[in-house]
Amino acid sequence: MSLINRNRINAIRQANDIPVRELANIGISRNRYYRYLNNENDLPAEGFISLMSHLLLTGTEVNTELVNGLDTVEGLIIALQEANQKHAVDDIKDISRRGYHLFRNTMARGYLRVASLADVLHARIVPDEHAQIAQKILIDSFEAVTIWREMDVALLAPIITEVPVERVADYLTIIWSKHWPHHTMEMLNIMTAKFLVMLLDNGEYHHEIFDEVAAWIVEQPRDAMSFAWWSSLVDHLVQHEWGQAEESIQIAEQLKMHDMSENGRYLLRVWRRNV
Repeated sequence: MSLINRNRINAIRQANDIPVRELANIGISRNRYYRYLNNENDLPAEGFISLMSHLLLTGTEVNTELVNGLDTVEGLIIALQEANQKHAVDDIKDISRRGYHLFRNTMARGYLRVASLADVLHARIVPDEHAQIAQKILIDSFEAVTIWREMDVALLAPIITEVPVERVADYLTIIWSKHWPHHTMEMLNIMTAKFLVMLLDNGEYHHEIFDEVAAWIVEQPRDAMSFAWWSSLVDHLVQHEWGQAEESIQIAEQLKMHDMSENGRYLLRVWRRNV
């Protein structure tokens, strides 16, 4: 298992007419080089950097030419989402193993977070004693995020109700300030609705945070039907227009927009109960 397509490294070396013996000049013997290509050992970071430099590869070229797509953080997230939808326990366990392996090899926290999420999803399907540990590792890992990406939103969405209220509020403040592709915005709407429910159910009801979060949904651009639906629904709830809110939910049900209607109905019920 390797993040790097090692066969591609050899092809690039051959294409550039670089003999293996020449690599000894940068501290990589012939035996070590071929053991590396055969996944029998790894190169230390400085050795790998020296090899890339000798092959005249830039950082961008390393990413585009050498990184196995499936073993990028984004690739693992996609595979994990597909496995979770199918409840494919063995696939989820395999993604967890790959994530931990890649984290040990690269020390990139994204892989640790993927592995932790896989453990959490696996534990929900097949409960085991590692569920709480995996959940804690995943939740704590968000403190290290400085730039929020689509992957981070996808990681946060399934566990948003498990994160302390103040931390979710901080995360959403940043996330809502960015421009996202359509599918991520749909996810953001639903996870924000779940956060509103969490606030309403919280014994220490945070009115200022609640009003700010509700305003984000109401004021978002209505350039897609699902966005307009959420904006309209929350606006009705803010105005206590329960009948109109119910009509919006019924429309979503008729259109078979199940996630929206289910989360919208739950939000309506909890919001109305707490008024």
